[in-house]
Amino acid sequence: MKIVIKGGRVIDPETSFDRITDITVSDGKISRIGDTSETADCAINAEGKVVCPGFIDIHMHEDRITSQDTHKIFKTRALECMLNMGVTTAVGGNCGESPEDFGQYAGMLERAGMPVNFCCFMGHKTLRELVDLNDPYIPASDRHIEEMKSLLKKALQDGVVGISFGLEYTPGASTEEIIALGNVLHGFENRLMAAHYRYDADRGIEALQELIDISGETHLPMQISHLGSCCAFGNMKEGLALIDNAKRRGIDVEADCYPYAAFSTTIGSPVFDPGCFERWKSSYGAVLVAEGKYRGYYCDEYIFEDLRKHYPETIVVAFVMNQNEVMEAIQHPGIMVASDGYIHDGQGHPRVAGTFPKVLGRFVREEKTLDLIEALSKMTILPAKRLNFSKKGRIQEGCDADIVIFDPEQIIDRATFEKPLESPSGIEWVIVNGEVALQKSHPVNNQNGKIIRFGGA
Repeated sequence: MKIVIKGGRVIDPETSFDRITDITVSDGKISRIGDTSETADCAINAEGKVVCPGFIDIHMHEDRITSQDTHKIFKTRALECMLNMGVTTAVGGNCGESPEDFGQYAGMLERAGMPVNFCCFMGHKTLRELVDLNDPYIPASDRHIEEMKSLLKKALQDGVVGISFGLEYTPGASTEEIIALGNVLHGFENRLMAAHYRYDADRGIEALQELIDISGETHLPMQISHLGSCCAFGNMKEGLALIDNAKRRGIDVEADCYPYAAFSTTIGSPVFDPGCFERWKSSYGAVLVAEGKYRGYYCDEYIFEDLRKHYPETIVVAFVMNQNEVMEAIQHPGIMVASDGYIHDGQGHPRVAGTFPKVLGRFVREEKTLDLIEALSKMTILPAKRLNFSKKGRIQEGCDADIVIFDPEQIIDRATFEKPLESPSGIEWVIVNGEVALQKSHPVNNQNGKIIRFGGA
């Protein structure tokens, strides 16, 4: 398909190109940037709109499927939410949890069709479960580690981004276990470690230091996940300074953050072990139940303990972070915007459908706490470079035609904690791999995405 985008404000964050002009798309690529009178299969009037690279969500959680479900029709609800908010490439398998077999999962996605491009980490917690180490509080034996290394090597050969850790979810995992698995990445080009830290709040700085030390010792890049839920408890300035200092010393560590002061996970998680509310200086009433028998209720001690004991997989949302410190992280140079979006049985956290429009609508337009080009950089070129994507995250001739067109005066998130999957306003067109996927804010093609497999050894 040949597409001409006419008269939009074209922004390329990598080069700071910012001009009213046209873009021609053909054969899946940006073939020309500049005024044109060419005819096309699809002509888009982008006057008054911003035309920029498709957003790259470096931290989301894919739709889950088990080996028992392989015969079923695969639904891609999370990826559909990604498309609706302008994401053209999503990275799953975060926080230590991933598909057990990336090759099988990728094949199912390809057969079902996917709305956006997708790549995936191999999860450390998933590896533990695959070697029958199901108790998150127990350290791995040497045998467990060797078995996990073998499984990780296969996943890397299948094309995963790297390995992700969820150390707050697997408190029994030692630093030595993490380093041993991380070192497997040395046999493969351009791979990445990502980690949900071991502690938060008053121990958040200690947890960041562990990840920095792991990156320094292994000489591997480390992506620190959702920094807000680690340090937006009174120590964000210290956390950001720690990361900046590590980078000045040559340690390859970066971080991302979502724009909400509430995190979400299962209530049975070790995150909610005794002492959590004291650590957060909060109480049971800060926890909203997102699904199941108590959906819509805020916890009291009875509900909290009942769910922990009988329904530990219930998704909850904890309103325990400081919004000003979350914003401080997002404003900070080099910090990427990422959703941490997750859907379970149609429920979840509004970040899965609102993250990128929230930043552009509330923080850029309404509050003016972030510059537009800087915000777009955090959503496009920064994650593209982190993932070693040379043809994504850019509006440049020859690059992949993954493009978002949005109205800067209308873009806003509409997802709420009551309706977490509500689509945003203002995202008007999305082009994925040179084909129109979203037209006039409505999905028209959920089949344009591709699996991104990272190269072998």
